[in-house]
Amino acid sequence: MPHLPFNAIPSPSSSPKSSHSTPSIVLHPSSGATSKRDLYKSTDDVASAYRTRYAQYLAATFNMSLEAAMAEADSQLAPRRSSGCSEAEAFRES
Repeated sequence: MPHLPFNAIPSPSSSPKSSHSTPSIVLHPSSGATSKRDLYKSTDDVASAYRTRYAQYLAATFNMSLEAAMAEADSQLAPRRSSGCSEAEAFRES
């Protein structure tokens, strides 16, 4: 076992004796901090941002143009049409 430069069990003489002050945490807003109204974006904005990020992922991963990736994202993220029967019914009939 390698020699550690510190003691695994601190000796009582090296421990602070009466420094039981509560630590304080100070938060400073960063320069790019979002405002409160940005937290309540509409569903359309969130969906559009997701669609764009997904298209960028497709373009980078599969080495395709962003336009082609946007078209692929549109087709994959399009709402699915409902069918006349459930999946369970389709399996029962076949």
